[in-house]
Amino acid sequence: MSLRDILFGSDEELANAPVNEEAEKAGAEAAAKAMSDESSEDKKEGADLITTDMLVGEIIAKHPSAASFLMDCGMECIFCPASQMESLGEACAVHGIDGDEICAALNERLEEYKD
Repeated sequence: MSLRDILFGSDEELANAPVNEEAEKAGAEAAAKAMSDESSEDKKEGADLITTDMLVGEIIAKHPSAASFLMDCGMECIFCPASQMESLGEACAVHGIDGDEICAALNERLEEYKD
């Protein structure tokens, strides 16, 4: 007799064991709900990766590739401590850049990397 048989029962015992259909159904429903929740979160994430309200530090932490893009747009000081606490919109305004345009271009670039 193996340790598996001792702990979980033999294959014969398992085959003849009564099935708790209510527990099986509850488990299946919980698994389906969890999968549904995950897919809706993925859709939310994909809908708008970056917004002008997000902090520059948060954007760079979530999407490190965004740093080079922002630097190419003229935001050379994105790693300075003060810039970590300002929103993308505020940072764009300081540099005289259209925040919505940068946000859209950054989202496009991140979508390309995602695929």
